[in-house]
Amino acid sequence: MSEIRFKKFPFTVNSFIVFGSPWKFMSTCFLSATKSITLLLLFIFFINAGQAQLLEVEQESVIVPNPGIPVYPGFPDGHISYFPINDSTYVHIWAGYESYISSGPDWMHQDSLWGMVLSKGQAGTYDNGGAWLYSVFPLDSLHWLGFYHAEDHEFAGYDNTKKIAWKSGAQCESFDGGKTWIKNGQFLTTWLNKPEKPTWGGTGDFSVIRDSANNRWLAYYVCPNGIGVAESKDPLGKPGTWFKLNNGSFSTPGVGGKGDALPFSRGKFAGGNPSLLFYKPLQVWFMVYHDWKEQGIYYSYSFDHKKWSDACLLLKNPGSPQRLWYPTLLSPVSDKYSNSALYLAYAQWDNVDFTYRNYRMAVVNVRGLTMPQFQTSNLLSVSDLYLTDTTLVNLTLYDATGKSIKVFYSEKTLPPGTYQIDLQTWMTRGLNYLVLRTENGTQVKKLMRL
Repeated sequence: MSEIRFKKFPFTVNSFIVFGSPWKFMSTCFLSATKSITLLLLFIFFINAGQAQLLEVEQESVIVPNPGIPVYPGFPDGHISYFPINDSTYVHIWAGYESYISSGPDWMHQDSLWGMVLSKGQAGTYDNGGAWLYSVFPLDSLHWLGFYHAEDHEFAGYDNTKKIAWKSGAQCESFDGGKTWIKNGQFLTTWLNKPEKPTWGGTGDFSVIRDSANNRWLAYYVCPNGIGVAESKDPLGKPGTWFKLNNGSFSTPGVGGKGDALPFSRGKFAGGNPSLLFYKPLQVWFMVYHDWKEQGIYYSYSFDHKKWSDACLLLKNPGSPQRLWYPTLLSPVSDKYSNSALYLAYAQWDNVDFTYRNYRMAVVNVRGLTMPQFQTSNLLSVSDLYLTDTTLVNLTLYDATGKSIKVFYSEKTLPPGTYQIDLQTWMTRGLNYLVLRTENGTQVKKLMRL
């Protein structure tokens, strides 16, 4: 019989081991008392391989100074756009009910104030309460594409002194390098009807990214039960070209269509104001967002925008009356990608009873996906193996006695990507163990075939 040796956590058993099982008739598994088998206690190691902590915020943070922006006391208030316009000058977008632009050598030294570039609309319009310029993409030196969070503060018959908002997303363009903007209309709205009295709602609080690998725009937005996503394959992401993810496909209109929340963003991990960045060294997308329960700022990651990891707490709120909201991941050169260094920009309230917040910036350490992960369940016949970097892989299926059934990969160097593993052909009845070994450690998945 083959002997299984798991790195890092050896545990020798000379009698038998009891394994938990969701099936009553398979509550125990007996191993031969005459054979020494080295096993990993599964409950010590990965209950879920996706829970490995990939990002860690350094405790020290700095306050980004105000270059003279009127909306600074209420900033950040959503995703921050930041990018170069030449070799030494970087543009910073200050999104508020009025949106401003500044420039300088870095975000700590924004010494040139361009002024207000986008403001709220007239009474009766969808953005009568403000226009937050969240996501900006310079297509060339003069032609810039923008997506802004719009708020409607008008509720007939009510004096909305608290500025309660019904939200949406709109597209705009600049043809003079960001100095002036043309509003082209809404591209994202809710499927719910606007209530008569002031009510927080709608579909907004988003960030837009360019998914170049699939030649499309994606907008991750807040919907009633979590964070949803919409897609446009139009080169400019024009209104009317967007479709929300619903029932597994981008099939419902961005304006008025119903959208599904991504699984990790539901329930106790629900939150808002998602912000995304592509981390090139690992070829992975990171998303950060704040939760609604004042716990802090969370992150998730994905390689393909189809499957997202479970949410992990990135920055914990020190406690009431403080609050940590509105995160954005930034690199020294962009809000869209990082070649190495990574920072977290976020809003921190000393006291939530006051409107003033601190614009803070902290270093984020990227540990990398030190454990390549595979995802499967007891009832699935195909397992997806995800690799974030070129990795030496050993992947083997064992039966309950420790006998090797199938070697999928042996000392095989694989590039980053997703690999499907056929389990149906090889799994034996009862308990099976799928074991992934790399130079970084070992993962185990317990499987059952009836």
